[in-house]
Amino acid sequence: MPDSDAVRRLLEGDIDPVEIEQDPELYSMAERIYGSEALEEMGVHAPEIGEASEEVDYGLISDDISLPDFIPDLPDLKVGADRKSRRWGLVFFGLCGLAGTIFNMVIGVGAILCSTGIANMRQICSEDYSQTKVVWTKGYTWDGLHQIETWVKPMTEPLLGDLLILSFFTVIAIAGLFLKK
Repeated sequence: MPDSDAVRRLLEGDIDPVEIEQDPELYSMAERIYGSEALEEMGVHAPEIGEASEEVDYGLISDDISLPDFIPDLPDLKVGADRKSRRWGLVFFGLCGLAGTIFNMVIGVGAILCSTGIANMRQICSEDYSQTKVVWTKGYTWDGLHQIETWVKPMTEPLLGDLLILSFFTVIAIAGLFLKK
């Protein structure tokens, strides 16, 4: 540790650059205080690092010293919270799927696409056709959504596919409610 007089002069800015170069600890302090660029402008260069000192071998712990076994006490709160959030995630997913499927059956997804300006197909957006319901078995790809056969009038065929999708999302929502694992 450099002497207190040298540290005081370093903080006041009245220290000789040669003195900083000769003391590695004083140089380290000056570098943290003023920055290496400011020291270089003053003409102070980093001191050369000498050979590494010999490492001290502390050896093994003697037999008369006993260390306690460290067993951390971790609460199991995360496991229960994770299961609870997973259950409610399934319920939320099931209810959103049910709402989306029912909306598509009654009003049609095309109604939202036309009102927001995303879709501009005449067969979907024209009131003469009003074919706003998407048939999931035909419109599961981007190209399929752009085919005329993919869009039909709401509450028309194929209702069997819609009922299968409704039953799937119902099972997911019920599983989320009653699954206790």
